[in-house]
Amino acid sequence: MSVSSGANLSTATSTLFARAIRGSERVILPINDSAMRDEAPSAAFYCVHSVSGAAGTDFLSLAQRLDRTVGFYGIQAPPKLMHDSQFGTSIELLADHYVKALVKFQPEGRLMLGGYCIGAMIALEMAKLLQARGREVGPIVAIDGAPENVGSVLTRWQPRYWLEMAGNIPRWVMHADLMRSRSVHSLLRSLSKHAVAIAKSAMGLKQGEKLGGGYAVDRMMDLSLYPPAQRFFINRLYAAMFSYFPQPYSGDLVVYEATVTPLLSLPQIGRIWRKFAPQAEIVGIVGTHIGMMHEPYVDALAEDMRARVIKFFSGKNKQQSS
Repeated sequence: MSVSSGANLSTATSTLFARAIRGSERVILPINDSAMRDEAPSAAFYCVHSVSGAAGTDFLSLAQRLDRTVGFYGIQAPPKLMHDSQFGTSIELLADHYVKALVKFQPEGRLMLGGYCIGAMIALEMAKLLQARGREVGPIVAIDGAPENVGSVLTRWQPRYWLEMAGNIPRWVMHADLMRSRSVHSLLRSLSKHAVAIAKSAMGLKQGEKLGGGYAVDRMMDLSLYPPAQRFFINRLYAAMFSYFPQPYSGDLVVYEATVTPLLSLPQIGRIWRKFAPQAEIVGIVGTHIGMMHEPYVDALAEDMRARVIKFFSGKNKQQSS
């Protein structure tokens, strides 16, 4: 199957998936065949949604590649609750809601969870809540997402910053999705977004921060494809990210970081996690933030993840046999 036809299939499947669950209060969604079978899979992985709140759209390619060995479940923001103006205003409150749903879905046994983008922060808080309940939680899997409020990492005032930015240019030319598509419109749109980001940075504003105060994701992604309630949820969740202050975490943690960042940005996700979780293992995945979840880059992500999930649950079986 070609890359383009595979992408079209994923888009169509995800669209139908989203329509089928609209208005639902459901949190846990089986994404691949292993998770949809009647019997519980021997190895299960729960993955928290990105800023969109949807679990099926982002995870389909990854979940399909983990099938037969890993049951993949998405954790979504229930579409019905998106109408509540308070739902999504806090990372901690979302984590609490999702933990209650997860415990009800799987009352006992080991758990392994992670998240994509902003979902990585929610997964971190979920792991802490589950451990407080006495549940055994495997390594947290953070897929190209990190908290904002951890203090300075590598700044523009350091020579290393500019050296690493220069090193990102060849990767961006080779692997950025807009460059591979050879779309002039995409290129111009990307450069325009970078120009806006530079101007806001010069004014001392963070990415997504509005001139009048507060945060909104509208300038960073096209929200016109989402229904109104979901658009409001997305902006609430994005703002919640900037109100979240992570506490030190000593548990096992693996961070998958896209090695190709936007033209004027640096891969700093790994550095951010190690500010409050020094033991974090950082794994670079070729591709952009979005591209690493799709062909041709998702295979590397799936292969590494499969080995880690199987290792965690195999350890359980060895303990039981001994």
